[in-house]
Amino acid sequence: MNRDRDLDEDSNGDPADMLALLERQQDSMTRQLAAFVPWILLAWGIAWFVGFGLLWLIDGAKPGYSVPLPVAVVVFIALMAGALVASGVLGARSQRGIRSTPQAGFTGSVFGVTWVVGFVSLMVFGSALIANGMPRELANIFYPTGSVLFVGIMYMIAGAIWQARPALWMGGWIVVVALVAPYFGYPTHYLVFALAGGGVFLVGALVVGLWVRR
Repeated sequence: MNRDRDLDEDSNGDPADMLALLERQQDSMTRQLAAFVPWILLAWGIAWFVGFGLLWLIDGAKPGYSVPLPVAVVVFIALMAGALVASGVLGARSQRGIRSTPQAGFTGSVFGVTWVVGFVSLMVFGSALIANGMPRELANIFYPTGSVLFVGIMYMIAGAIWQARPALWMGGWIVVVALVAPYFGYPTHYLVFALAGGGVFLVGALVVGLWVRR
């Protein structure tokens, strides 16, 4: 009721003014939701660029330089966990003051649970392949490639659900990266994920940040 009264007062009852006011409010809400997106993309860009870069440095720069396996794996997991926490915190902050419909809440909850189900399923599937004789060298390609492919598909689904074309384009690019990287073999595929995968998150953070500031 108050919002309707405010619309009438601001527009003086003119339909064109009311439409313009509604469009401004919609744009303001969109920018509020998008304000934290650059930081979320930046967190994932850094996590992918540094994390996959460290995995590549285990064997990729030998004999000149090598990162110990435990160090690379621990830092990789920490970076991914940090980006996940940052996404959750910033995503929650972007929703402050915005009332969600039951349908939107259900969609968001199912989408969030699907991330967990997908990654757990990949880990279990990979373990089953190892139990059936998949060598370590192939596992080093399967796990990161499967995870990156899943991320790309989920971004495409998000773009379709929320009609966000940038998410659709980014997801499509990540899918392509996941399909191309294995052809480079171990450990170069990690470098492809770091540069082409992490790079698209960093570029996305810059583009969205400029749009929000515009």
